[in-house]
Amino acid sequence: MSHFISVPTNENGIFFDPSLSSTIDEAVADTPFAFQDVFLYSHGWATDADQSMSSYSRFSIELARQVMLLGGVAPSPLPDPPRNALGIGIHWPSEITEDPNSPLNAAQLFTFYTMGHRADAVGKNAVYTILRKTLQSRTGSALPLRIFLLGHSFGCKVVCAALQDLQVDIANGTISMPASVLFRIVLLEPATDNDHLESGDIYGNVADIHDLRLLMTHSDLDDALTKWYLEAGRAVNLFHPKPALGAVGATATTLAQFGTNVAFPIEPGFAPSEAAAHSERFLVADLTPVHEEREASGRAPSGGIAGSHSDIYFLEVYNLIAGFLFS
Repeated sequence: MSHFISVPTNENGIFFDPSLSSTIDEAVADTPFAFQDVFLYSHGWATDADQSMSSYSRFSIELARQVMLLGGVAPSPLPDPPRNALGIGIHWPSEITEDPNSPLNAAQLFTFYTMGHRADAVGKNAVYTILRKTLQSRTGSALPLRIFLLGHSFGCKVVCAALQDLQVDIANGTISMPASVLFRIVLLEPATDNDHLESGDIYGNVADIHDLRLLMTHSDLDDALTKWYLEAGRAVNLFHPKPALGAVGATATTLAQFGTNVAFPIEPGFAPSEAAAHSERFLVADLTPVHEEREASGRAPSGGIAGSHSDIYFLEVYNLIAGFLFS
């Protein structure tokens, strides 16, 4: 059994519909649904409600399709195949207005820092609440549970902010971590500073979560992060702007906190078994080779000034994620 729900929030990460709270309680309980895989998706900056529903539908269906096809191969390249799943898509207001035709959207570029802070608020409130409800519902349950969090761009801030507060509460005993729970995190082209996962920084406790592994991507063709993120950073720190995690990867300090790490390129034809072969806690996948091939062959969508920042809907990415999640 599988099911997908969408959770719209306001700018502070508060559920628009209060009844969603009880709906989530029912969905994550160990009976009667007994979901063993929970997928939680967060979009990034400049994504209205229609776009978020469209992107979640496309990404989740295309990923699920590939996972099912891989599961039908003998022997399967997925050592730990998917189980009955609950998918949750978070929609948060990341634009000035939800009206795609509004002239106000011309000022969207000036909302960079506002939306970055908003992404953190959505993570700390909406996503944290969902994770807390999920863990509390499984206290004392022997039912295995895998929690998969996937974020793109500023959506990675949503994911990391939620995990940061979750681990703080686990450490102080407010929330108990069932022994049967594991976390797998996918950060696609993360738009946050490359040192934000360091101990003492805003997501510095994420590495302390028990049985958590993290996969992140970056690409030299991601102009949004390799060029414009730095330019935006100069607005608040003229001489020492911080590079994006999705541009240069994590710092050596961050990698040391996670303990084991590996970096590898995603070439055209990348197979899920190549991702499944890695057991390190922190994986860095370089999409540059496949992005270059897609641009050269005319298969890449036009990303405008953002370059390949949102070019994530293709087979090699699905194989990468599938191999990572189900290994």
